[in-house]
Amino acid sequence: MKKIALIFLLSFASISQATEIATLDMNHVFENYFRTIIENEKLGKQKDIVQSTLKGLNEKVYKLQSDYQQLMRDSMNPGLTEEARLRKKEEAEAMATQGQTALNNLKMFQKETQQKAAKQRKTRTTALTSEIQKVVDKYAKEHKLDLIIDESGKSINGINNLIFSNPELSITTEILKIVNLGQEEFVAKKLAERKAAATEATQK
Repeated sequence: MKKIALIFLLSFASISQATEIATLDMNHVFENYFRTIIENEKLGKQKDIVQSTLKGLNEKVYKLQSDYQQLMRDSMNPGLTEEARLRKKEEAEAMATQGQTALNNLKMFQKETQQKAAKQRKTRTTALTSEIQKVVDKYAKEHKLDLIIDESGKSINGINNLIFSNPELSITTEILKIVNLGQEEFVAKKLAERKAAATEATQK
């Protein structure tokens, strides 16, 4: 077993000497890419609109349920005539139907919103990753790199795929500079805002 391991290490060493290798934290580049920041802000605004709509739907359901309960109490009020109690009961039944419809609408809205958001995230991630990939491909050709390993990759167990690498092999900073060329001030401003928001959230 030791002999096999030694052969593997020697083989890997010889391959490494003949191969130009670099590492890249793709997740870091993606999250700090100016286009990602812009898209995240758009999604944030859409989320606020959705939350406002959900709040309105929830309030409607709550009111209908409250009105139904009040009508049911009135339908059993001995101080009312039998005719009045019957009318309250009929109104309560109608209110229950409205309440169920409102609840179904709420659940449908939540489901459709979640599906739409998931689709948007997938489409956005694919498009932005493709843009970054083109930059990485060009960089690799210009610098004659044979292999670029993603530092941010994890196994199914949540363990980093890249256990160790020499920091000098990383091209993360270079790639980030290229994709954000001309947008440095914008990115710096947004990152500062993100940091301030995170600090404020921690202090609450």
